[in-house]
Amino acid sequence: MKCLVLLLLLAGCDGWPESPKPPPPAPPPEGSVPRGAAAQARVLAPPGPPVDAALLAEGAERYGIYCTPCHGARGLGDGVVVSRGHPPIAPLPADPARSMAAIAENRLGAHPLSDRLDPRQRWAVARHVEALMRGAP
Repeated sequence: MKCLVLLLLLAGCDGWPESPKPPPPAPPPEGSVPRGAAAQARVLAPPGPPVDAALLAEGAERYGIYCTPCHGARGLGDGVVVSRGHPPIAPLPADPARSMAAIAENRLGAHPLSDRLDPRQRWAVARHVEALMRGAP
């Protein structure tokens, strides 16, 4: 009996009118931050934010947190993990675009940091690495 009632109820669903289409999305409000793949590509594309003392300081701080254990303080691949048996790590590139690619794409086994560093912080680290490697012996 229950099955018959259920079948009758389901059979009655065929006559429902089609739902109206939703309106097109409204344009984003002024000053909003774009999201998505295209927006992400734009903020990660060179040349990045202007290089100033604040950006370099932020990059040095983030580098110390996320990069020093493997790459060492001077970026030469002599971090503490190497001293504890990790295979040797290549010195970091001085080119900030290559650093950005390594950070964003997990190149050569680098740990991906996109979940921990926003685009500005990634550029800050890349610019810090650029300054570090240009000043390294």
